Amino acid sequence: MATSLDVDGFMNAFLRMTNRRGVPIQVVSDNGTNFVGAANEMKKLLKAMEGDVQRRAADKGIKWSFNPPAAPHFGGVHEALVKSAKRAIFAILAGAEVNDEELATAITGAEALLNSRPLTYQSADARDLLPLTPNHFLYGHQGQPFVPKGTDIVPHSHRYRWRVVQSLVLQPLVRAKTK
Repeated sequence: MATSLDVDGFMNAFLRMTNRRGVPIQVVSDNGTNFVGAANEMKKLLKAMEGDVQRRAADKGIKWSFNPPAAPHFGGVHEALVKSAKRAIFAILAGAEVNDEELATAITGAEALLNSRPLTYQSADARDLLPLTPNHFLYGHQGQPFVPKGTDIVPHSHRYRWRVVQSLVLQPLVRAKTK
């Protein structure tokens, strides 16, 4: 989650992502000023290094590719994933009022949902193997959200706001099972 759309906001979000998932080999993005600024900032950092340090850092360099200006259709697959992420977040929040911490929790719920989607054909035959998901590559298993059922008698207790977010994350999963 980026707190702003400037270079600093993106760089902080990018560093959080690389701390969790590792440094990517390639980044493909549109020509947003925050992305172009971040790519330029990384180039400046690499030029500032000297000798052996620069050679070692170059091995971990990121190839940054930009889509042509005014051509969002060039982003095909990753634009479809952005669309899926937005839909998952909107389905979880569904107009709820949340603070930044609760929003971050809802976003990780959407991440878990997207990373558990099948990457291959899913057979209707129960005897067939489970299809691969992104979680298989990230964690070695399909993954499932840890969202225990709430025990509050009064829904949306202000004392336990985490349970409000928990119920928000559960709602799309419950709706999907009832369809």
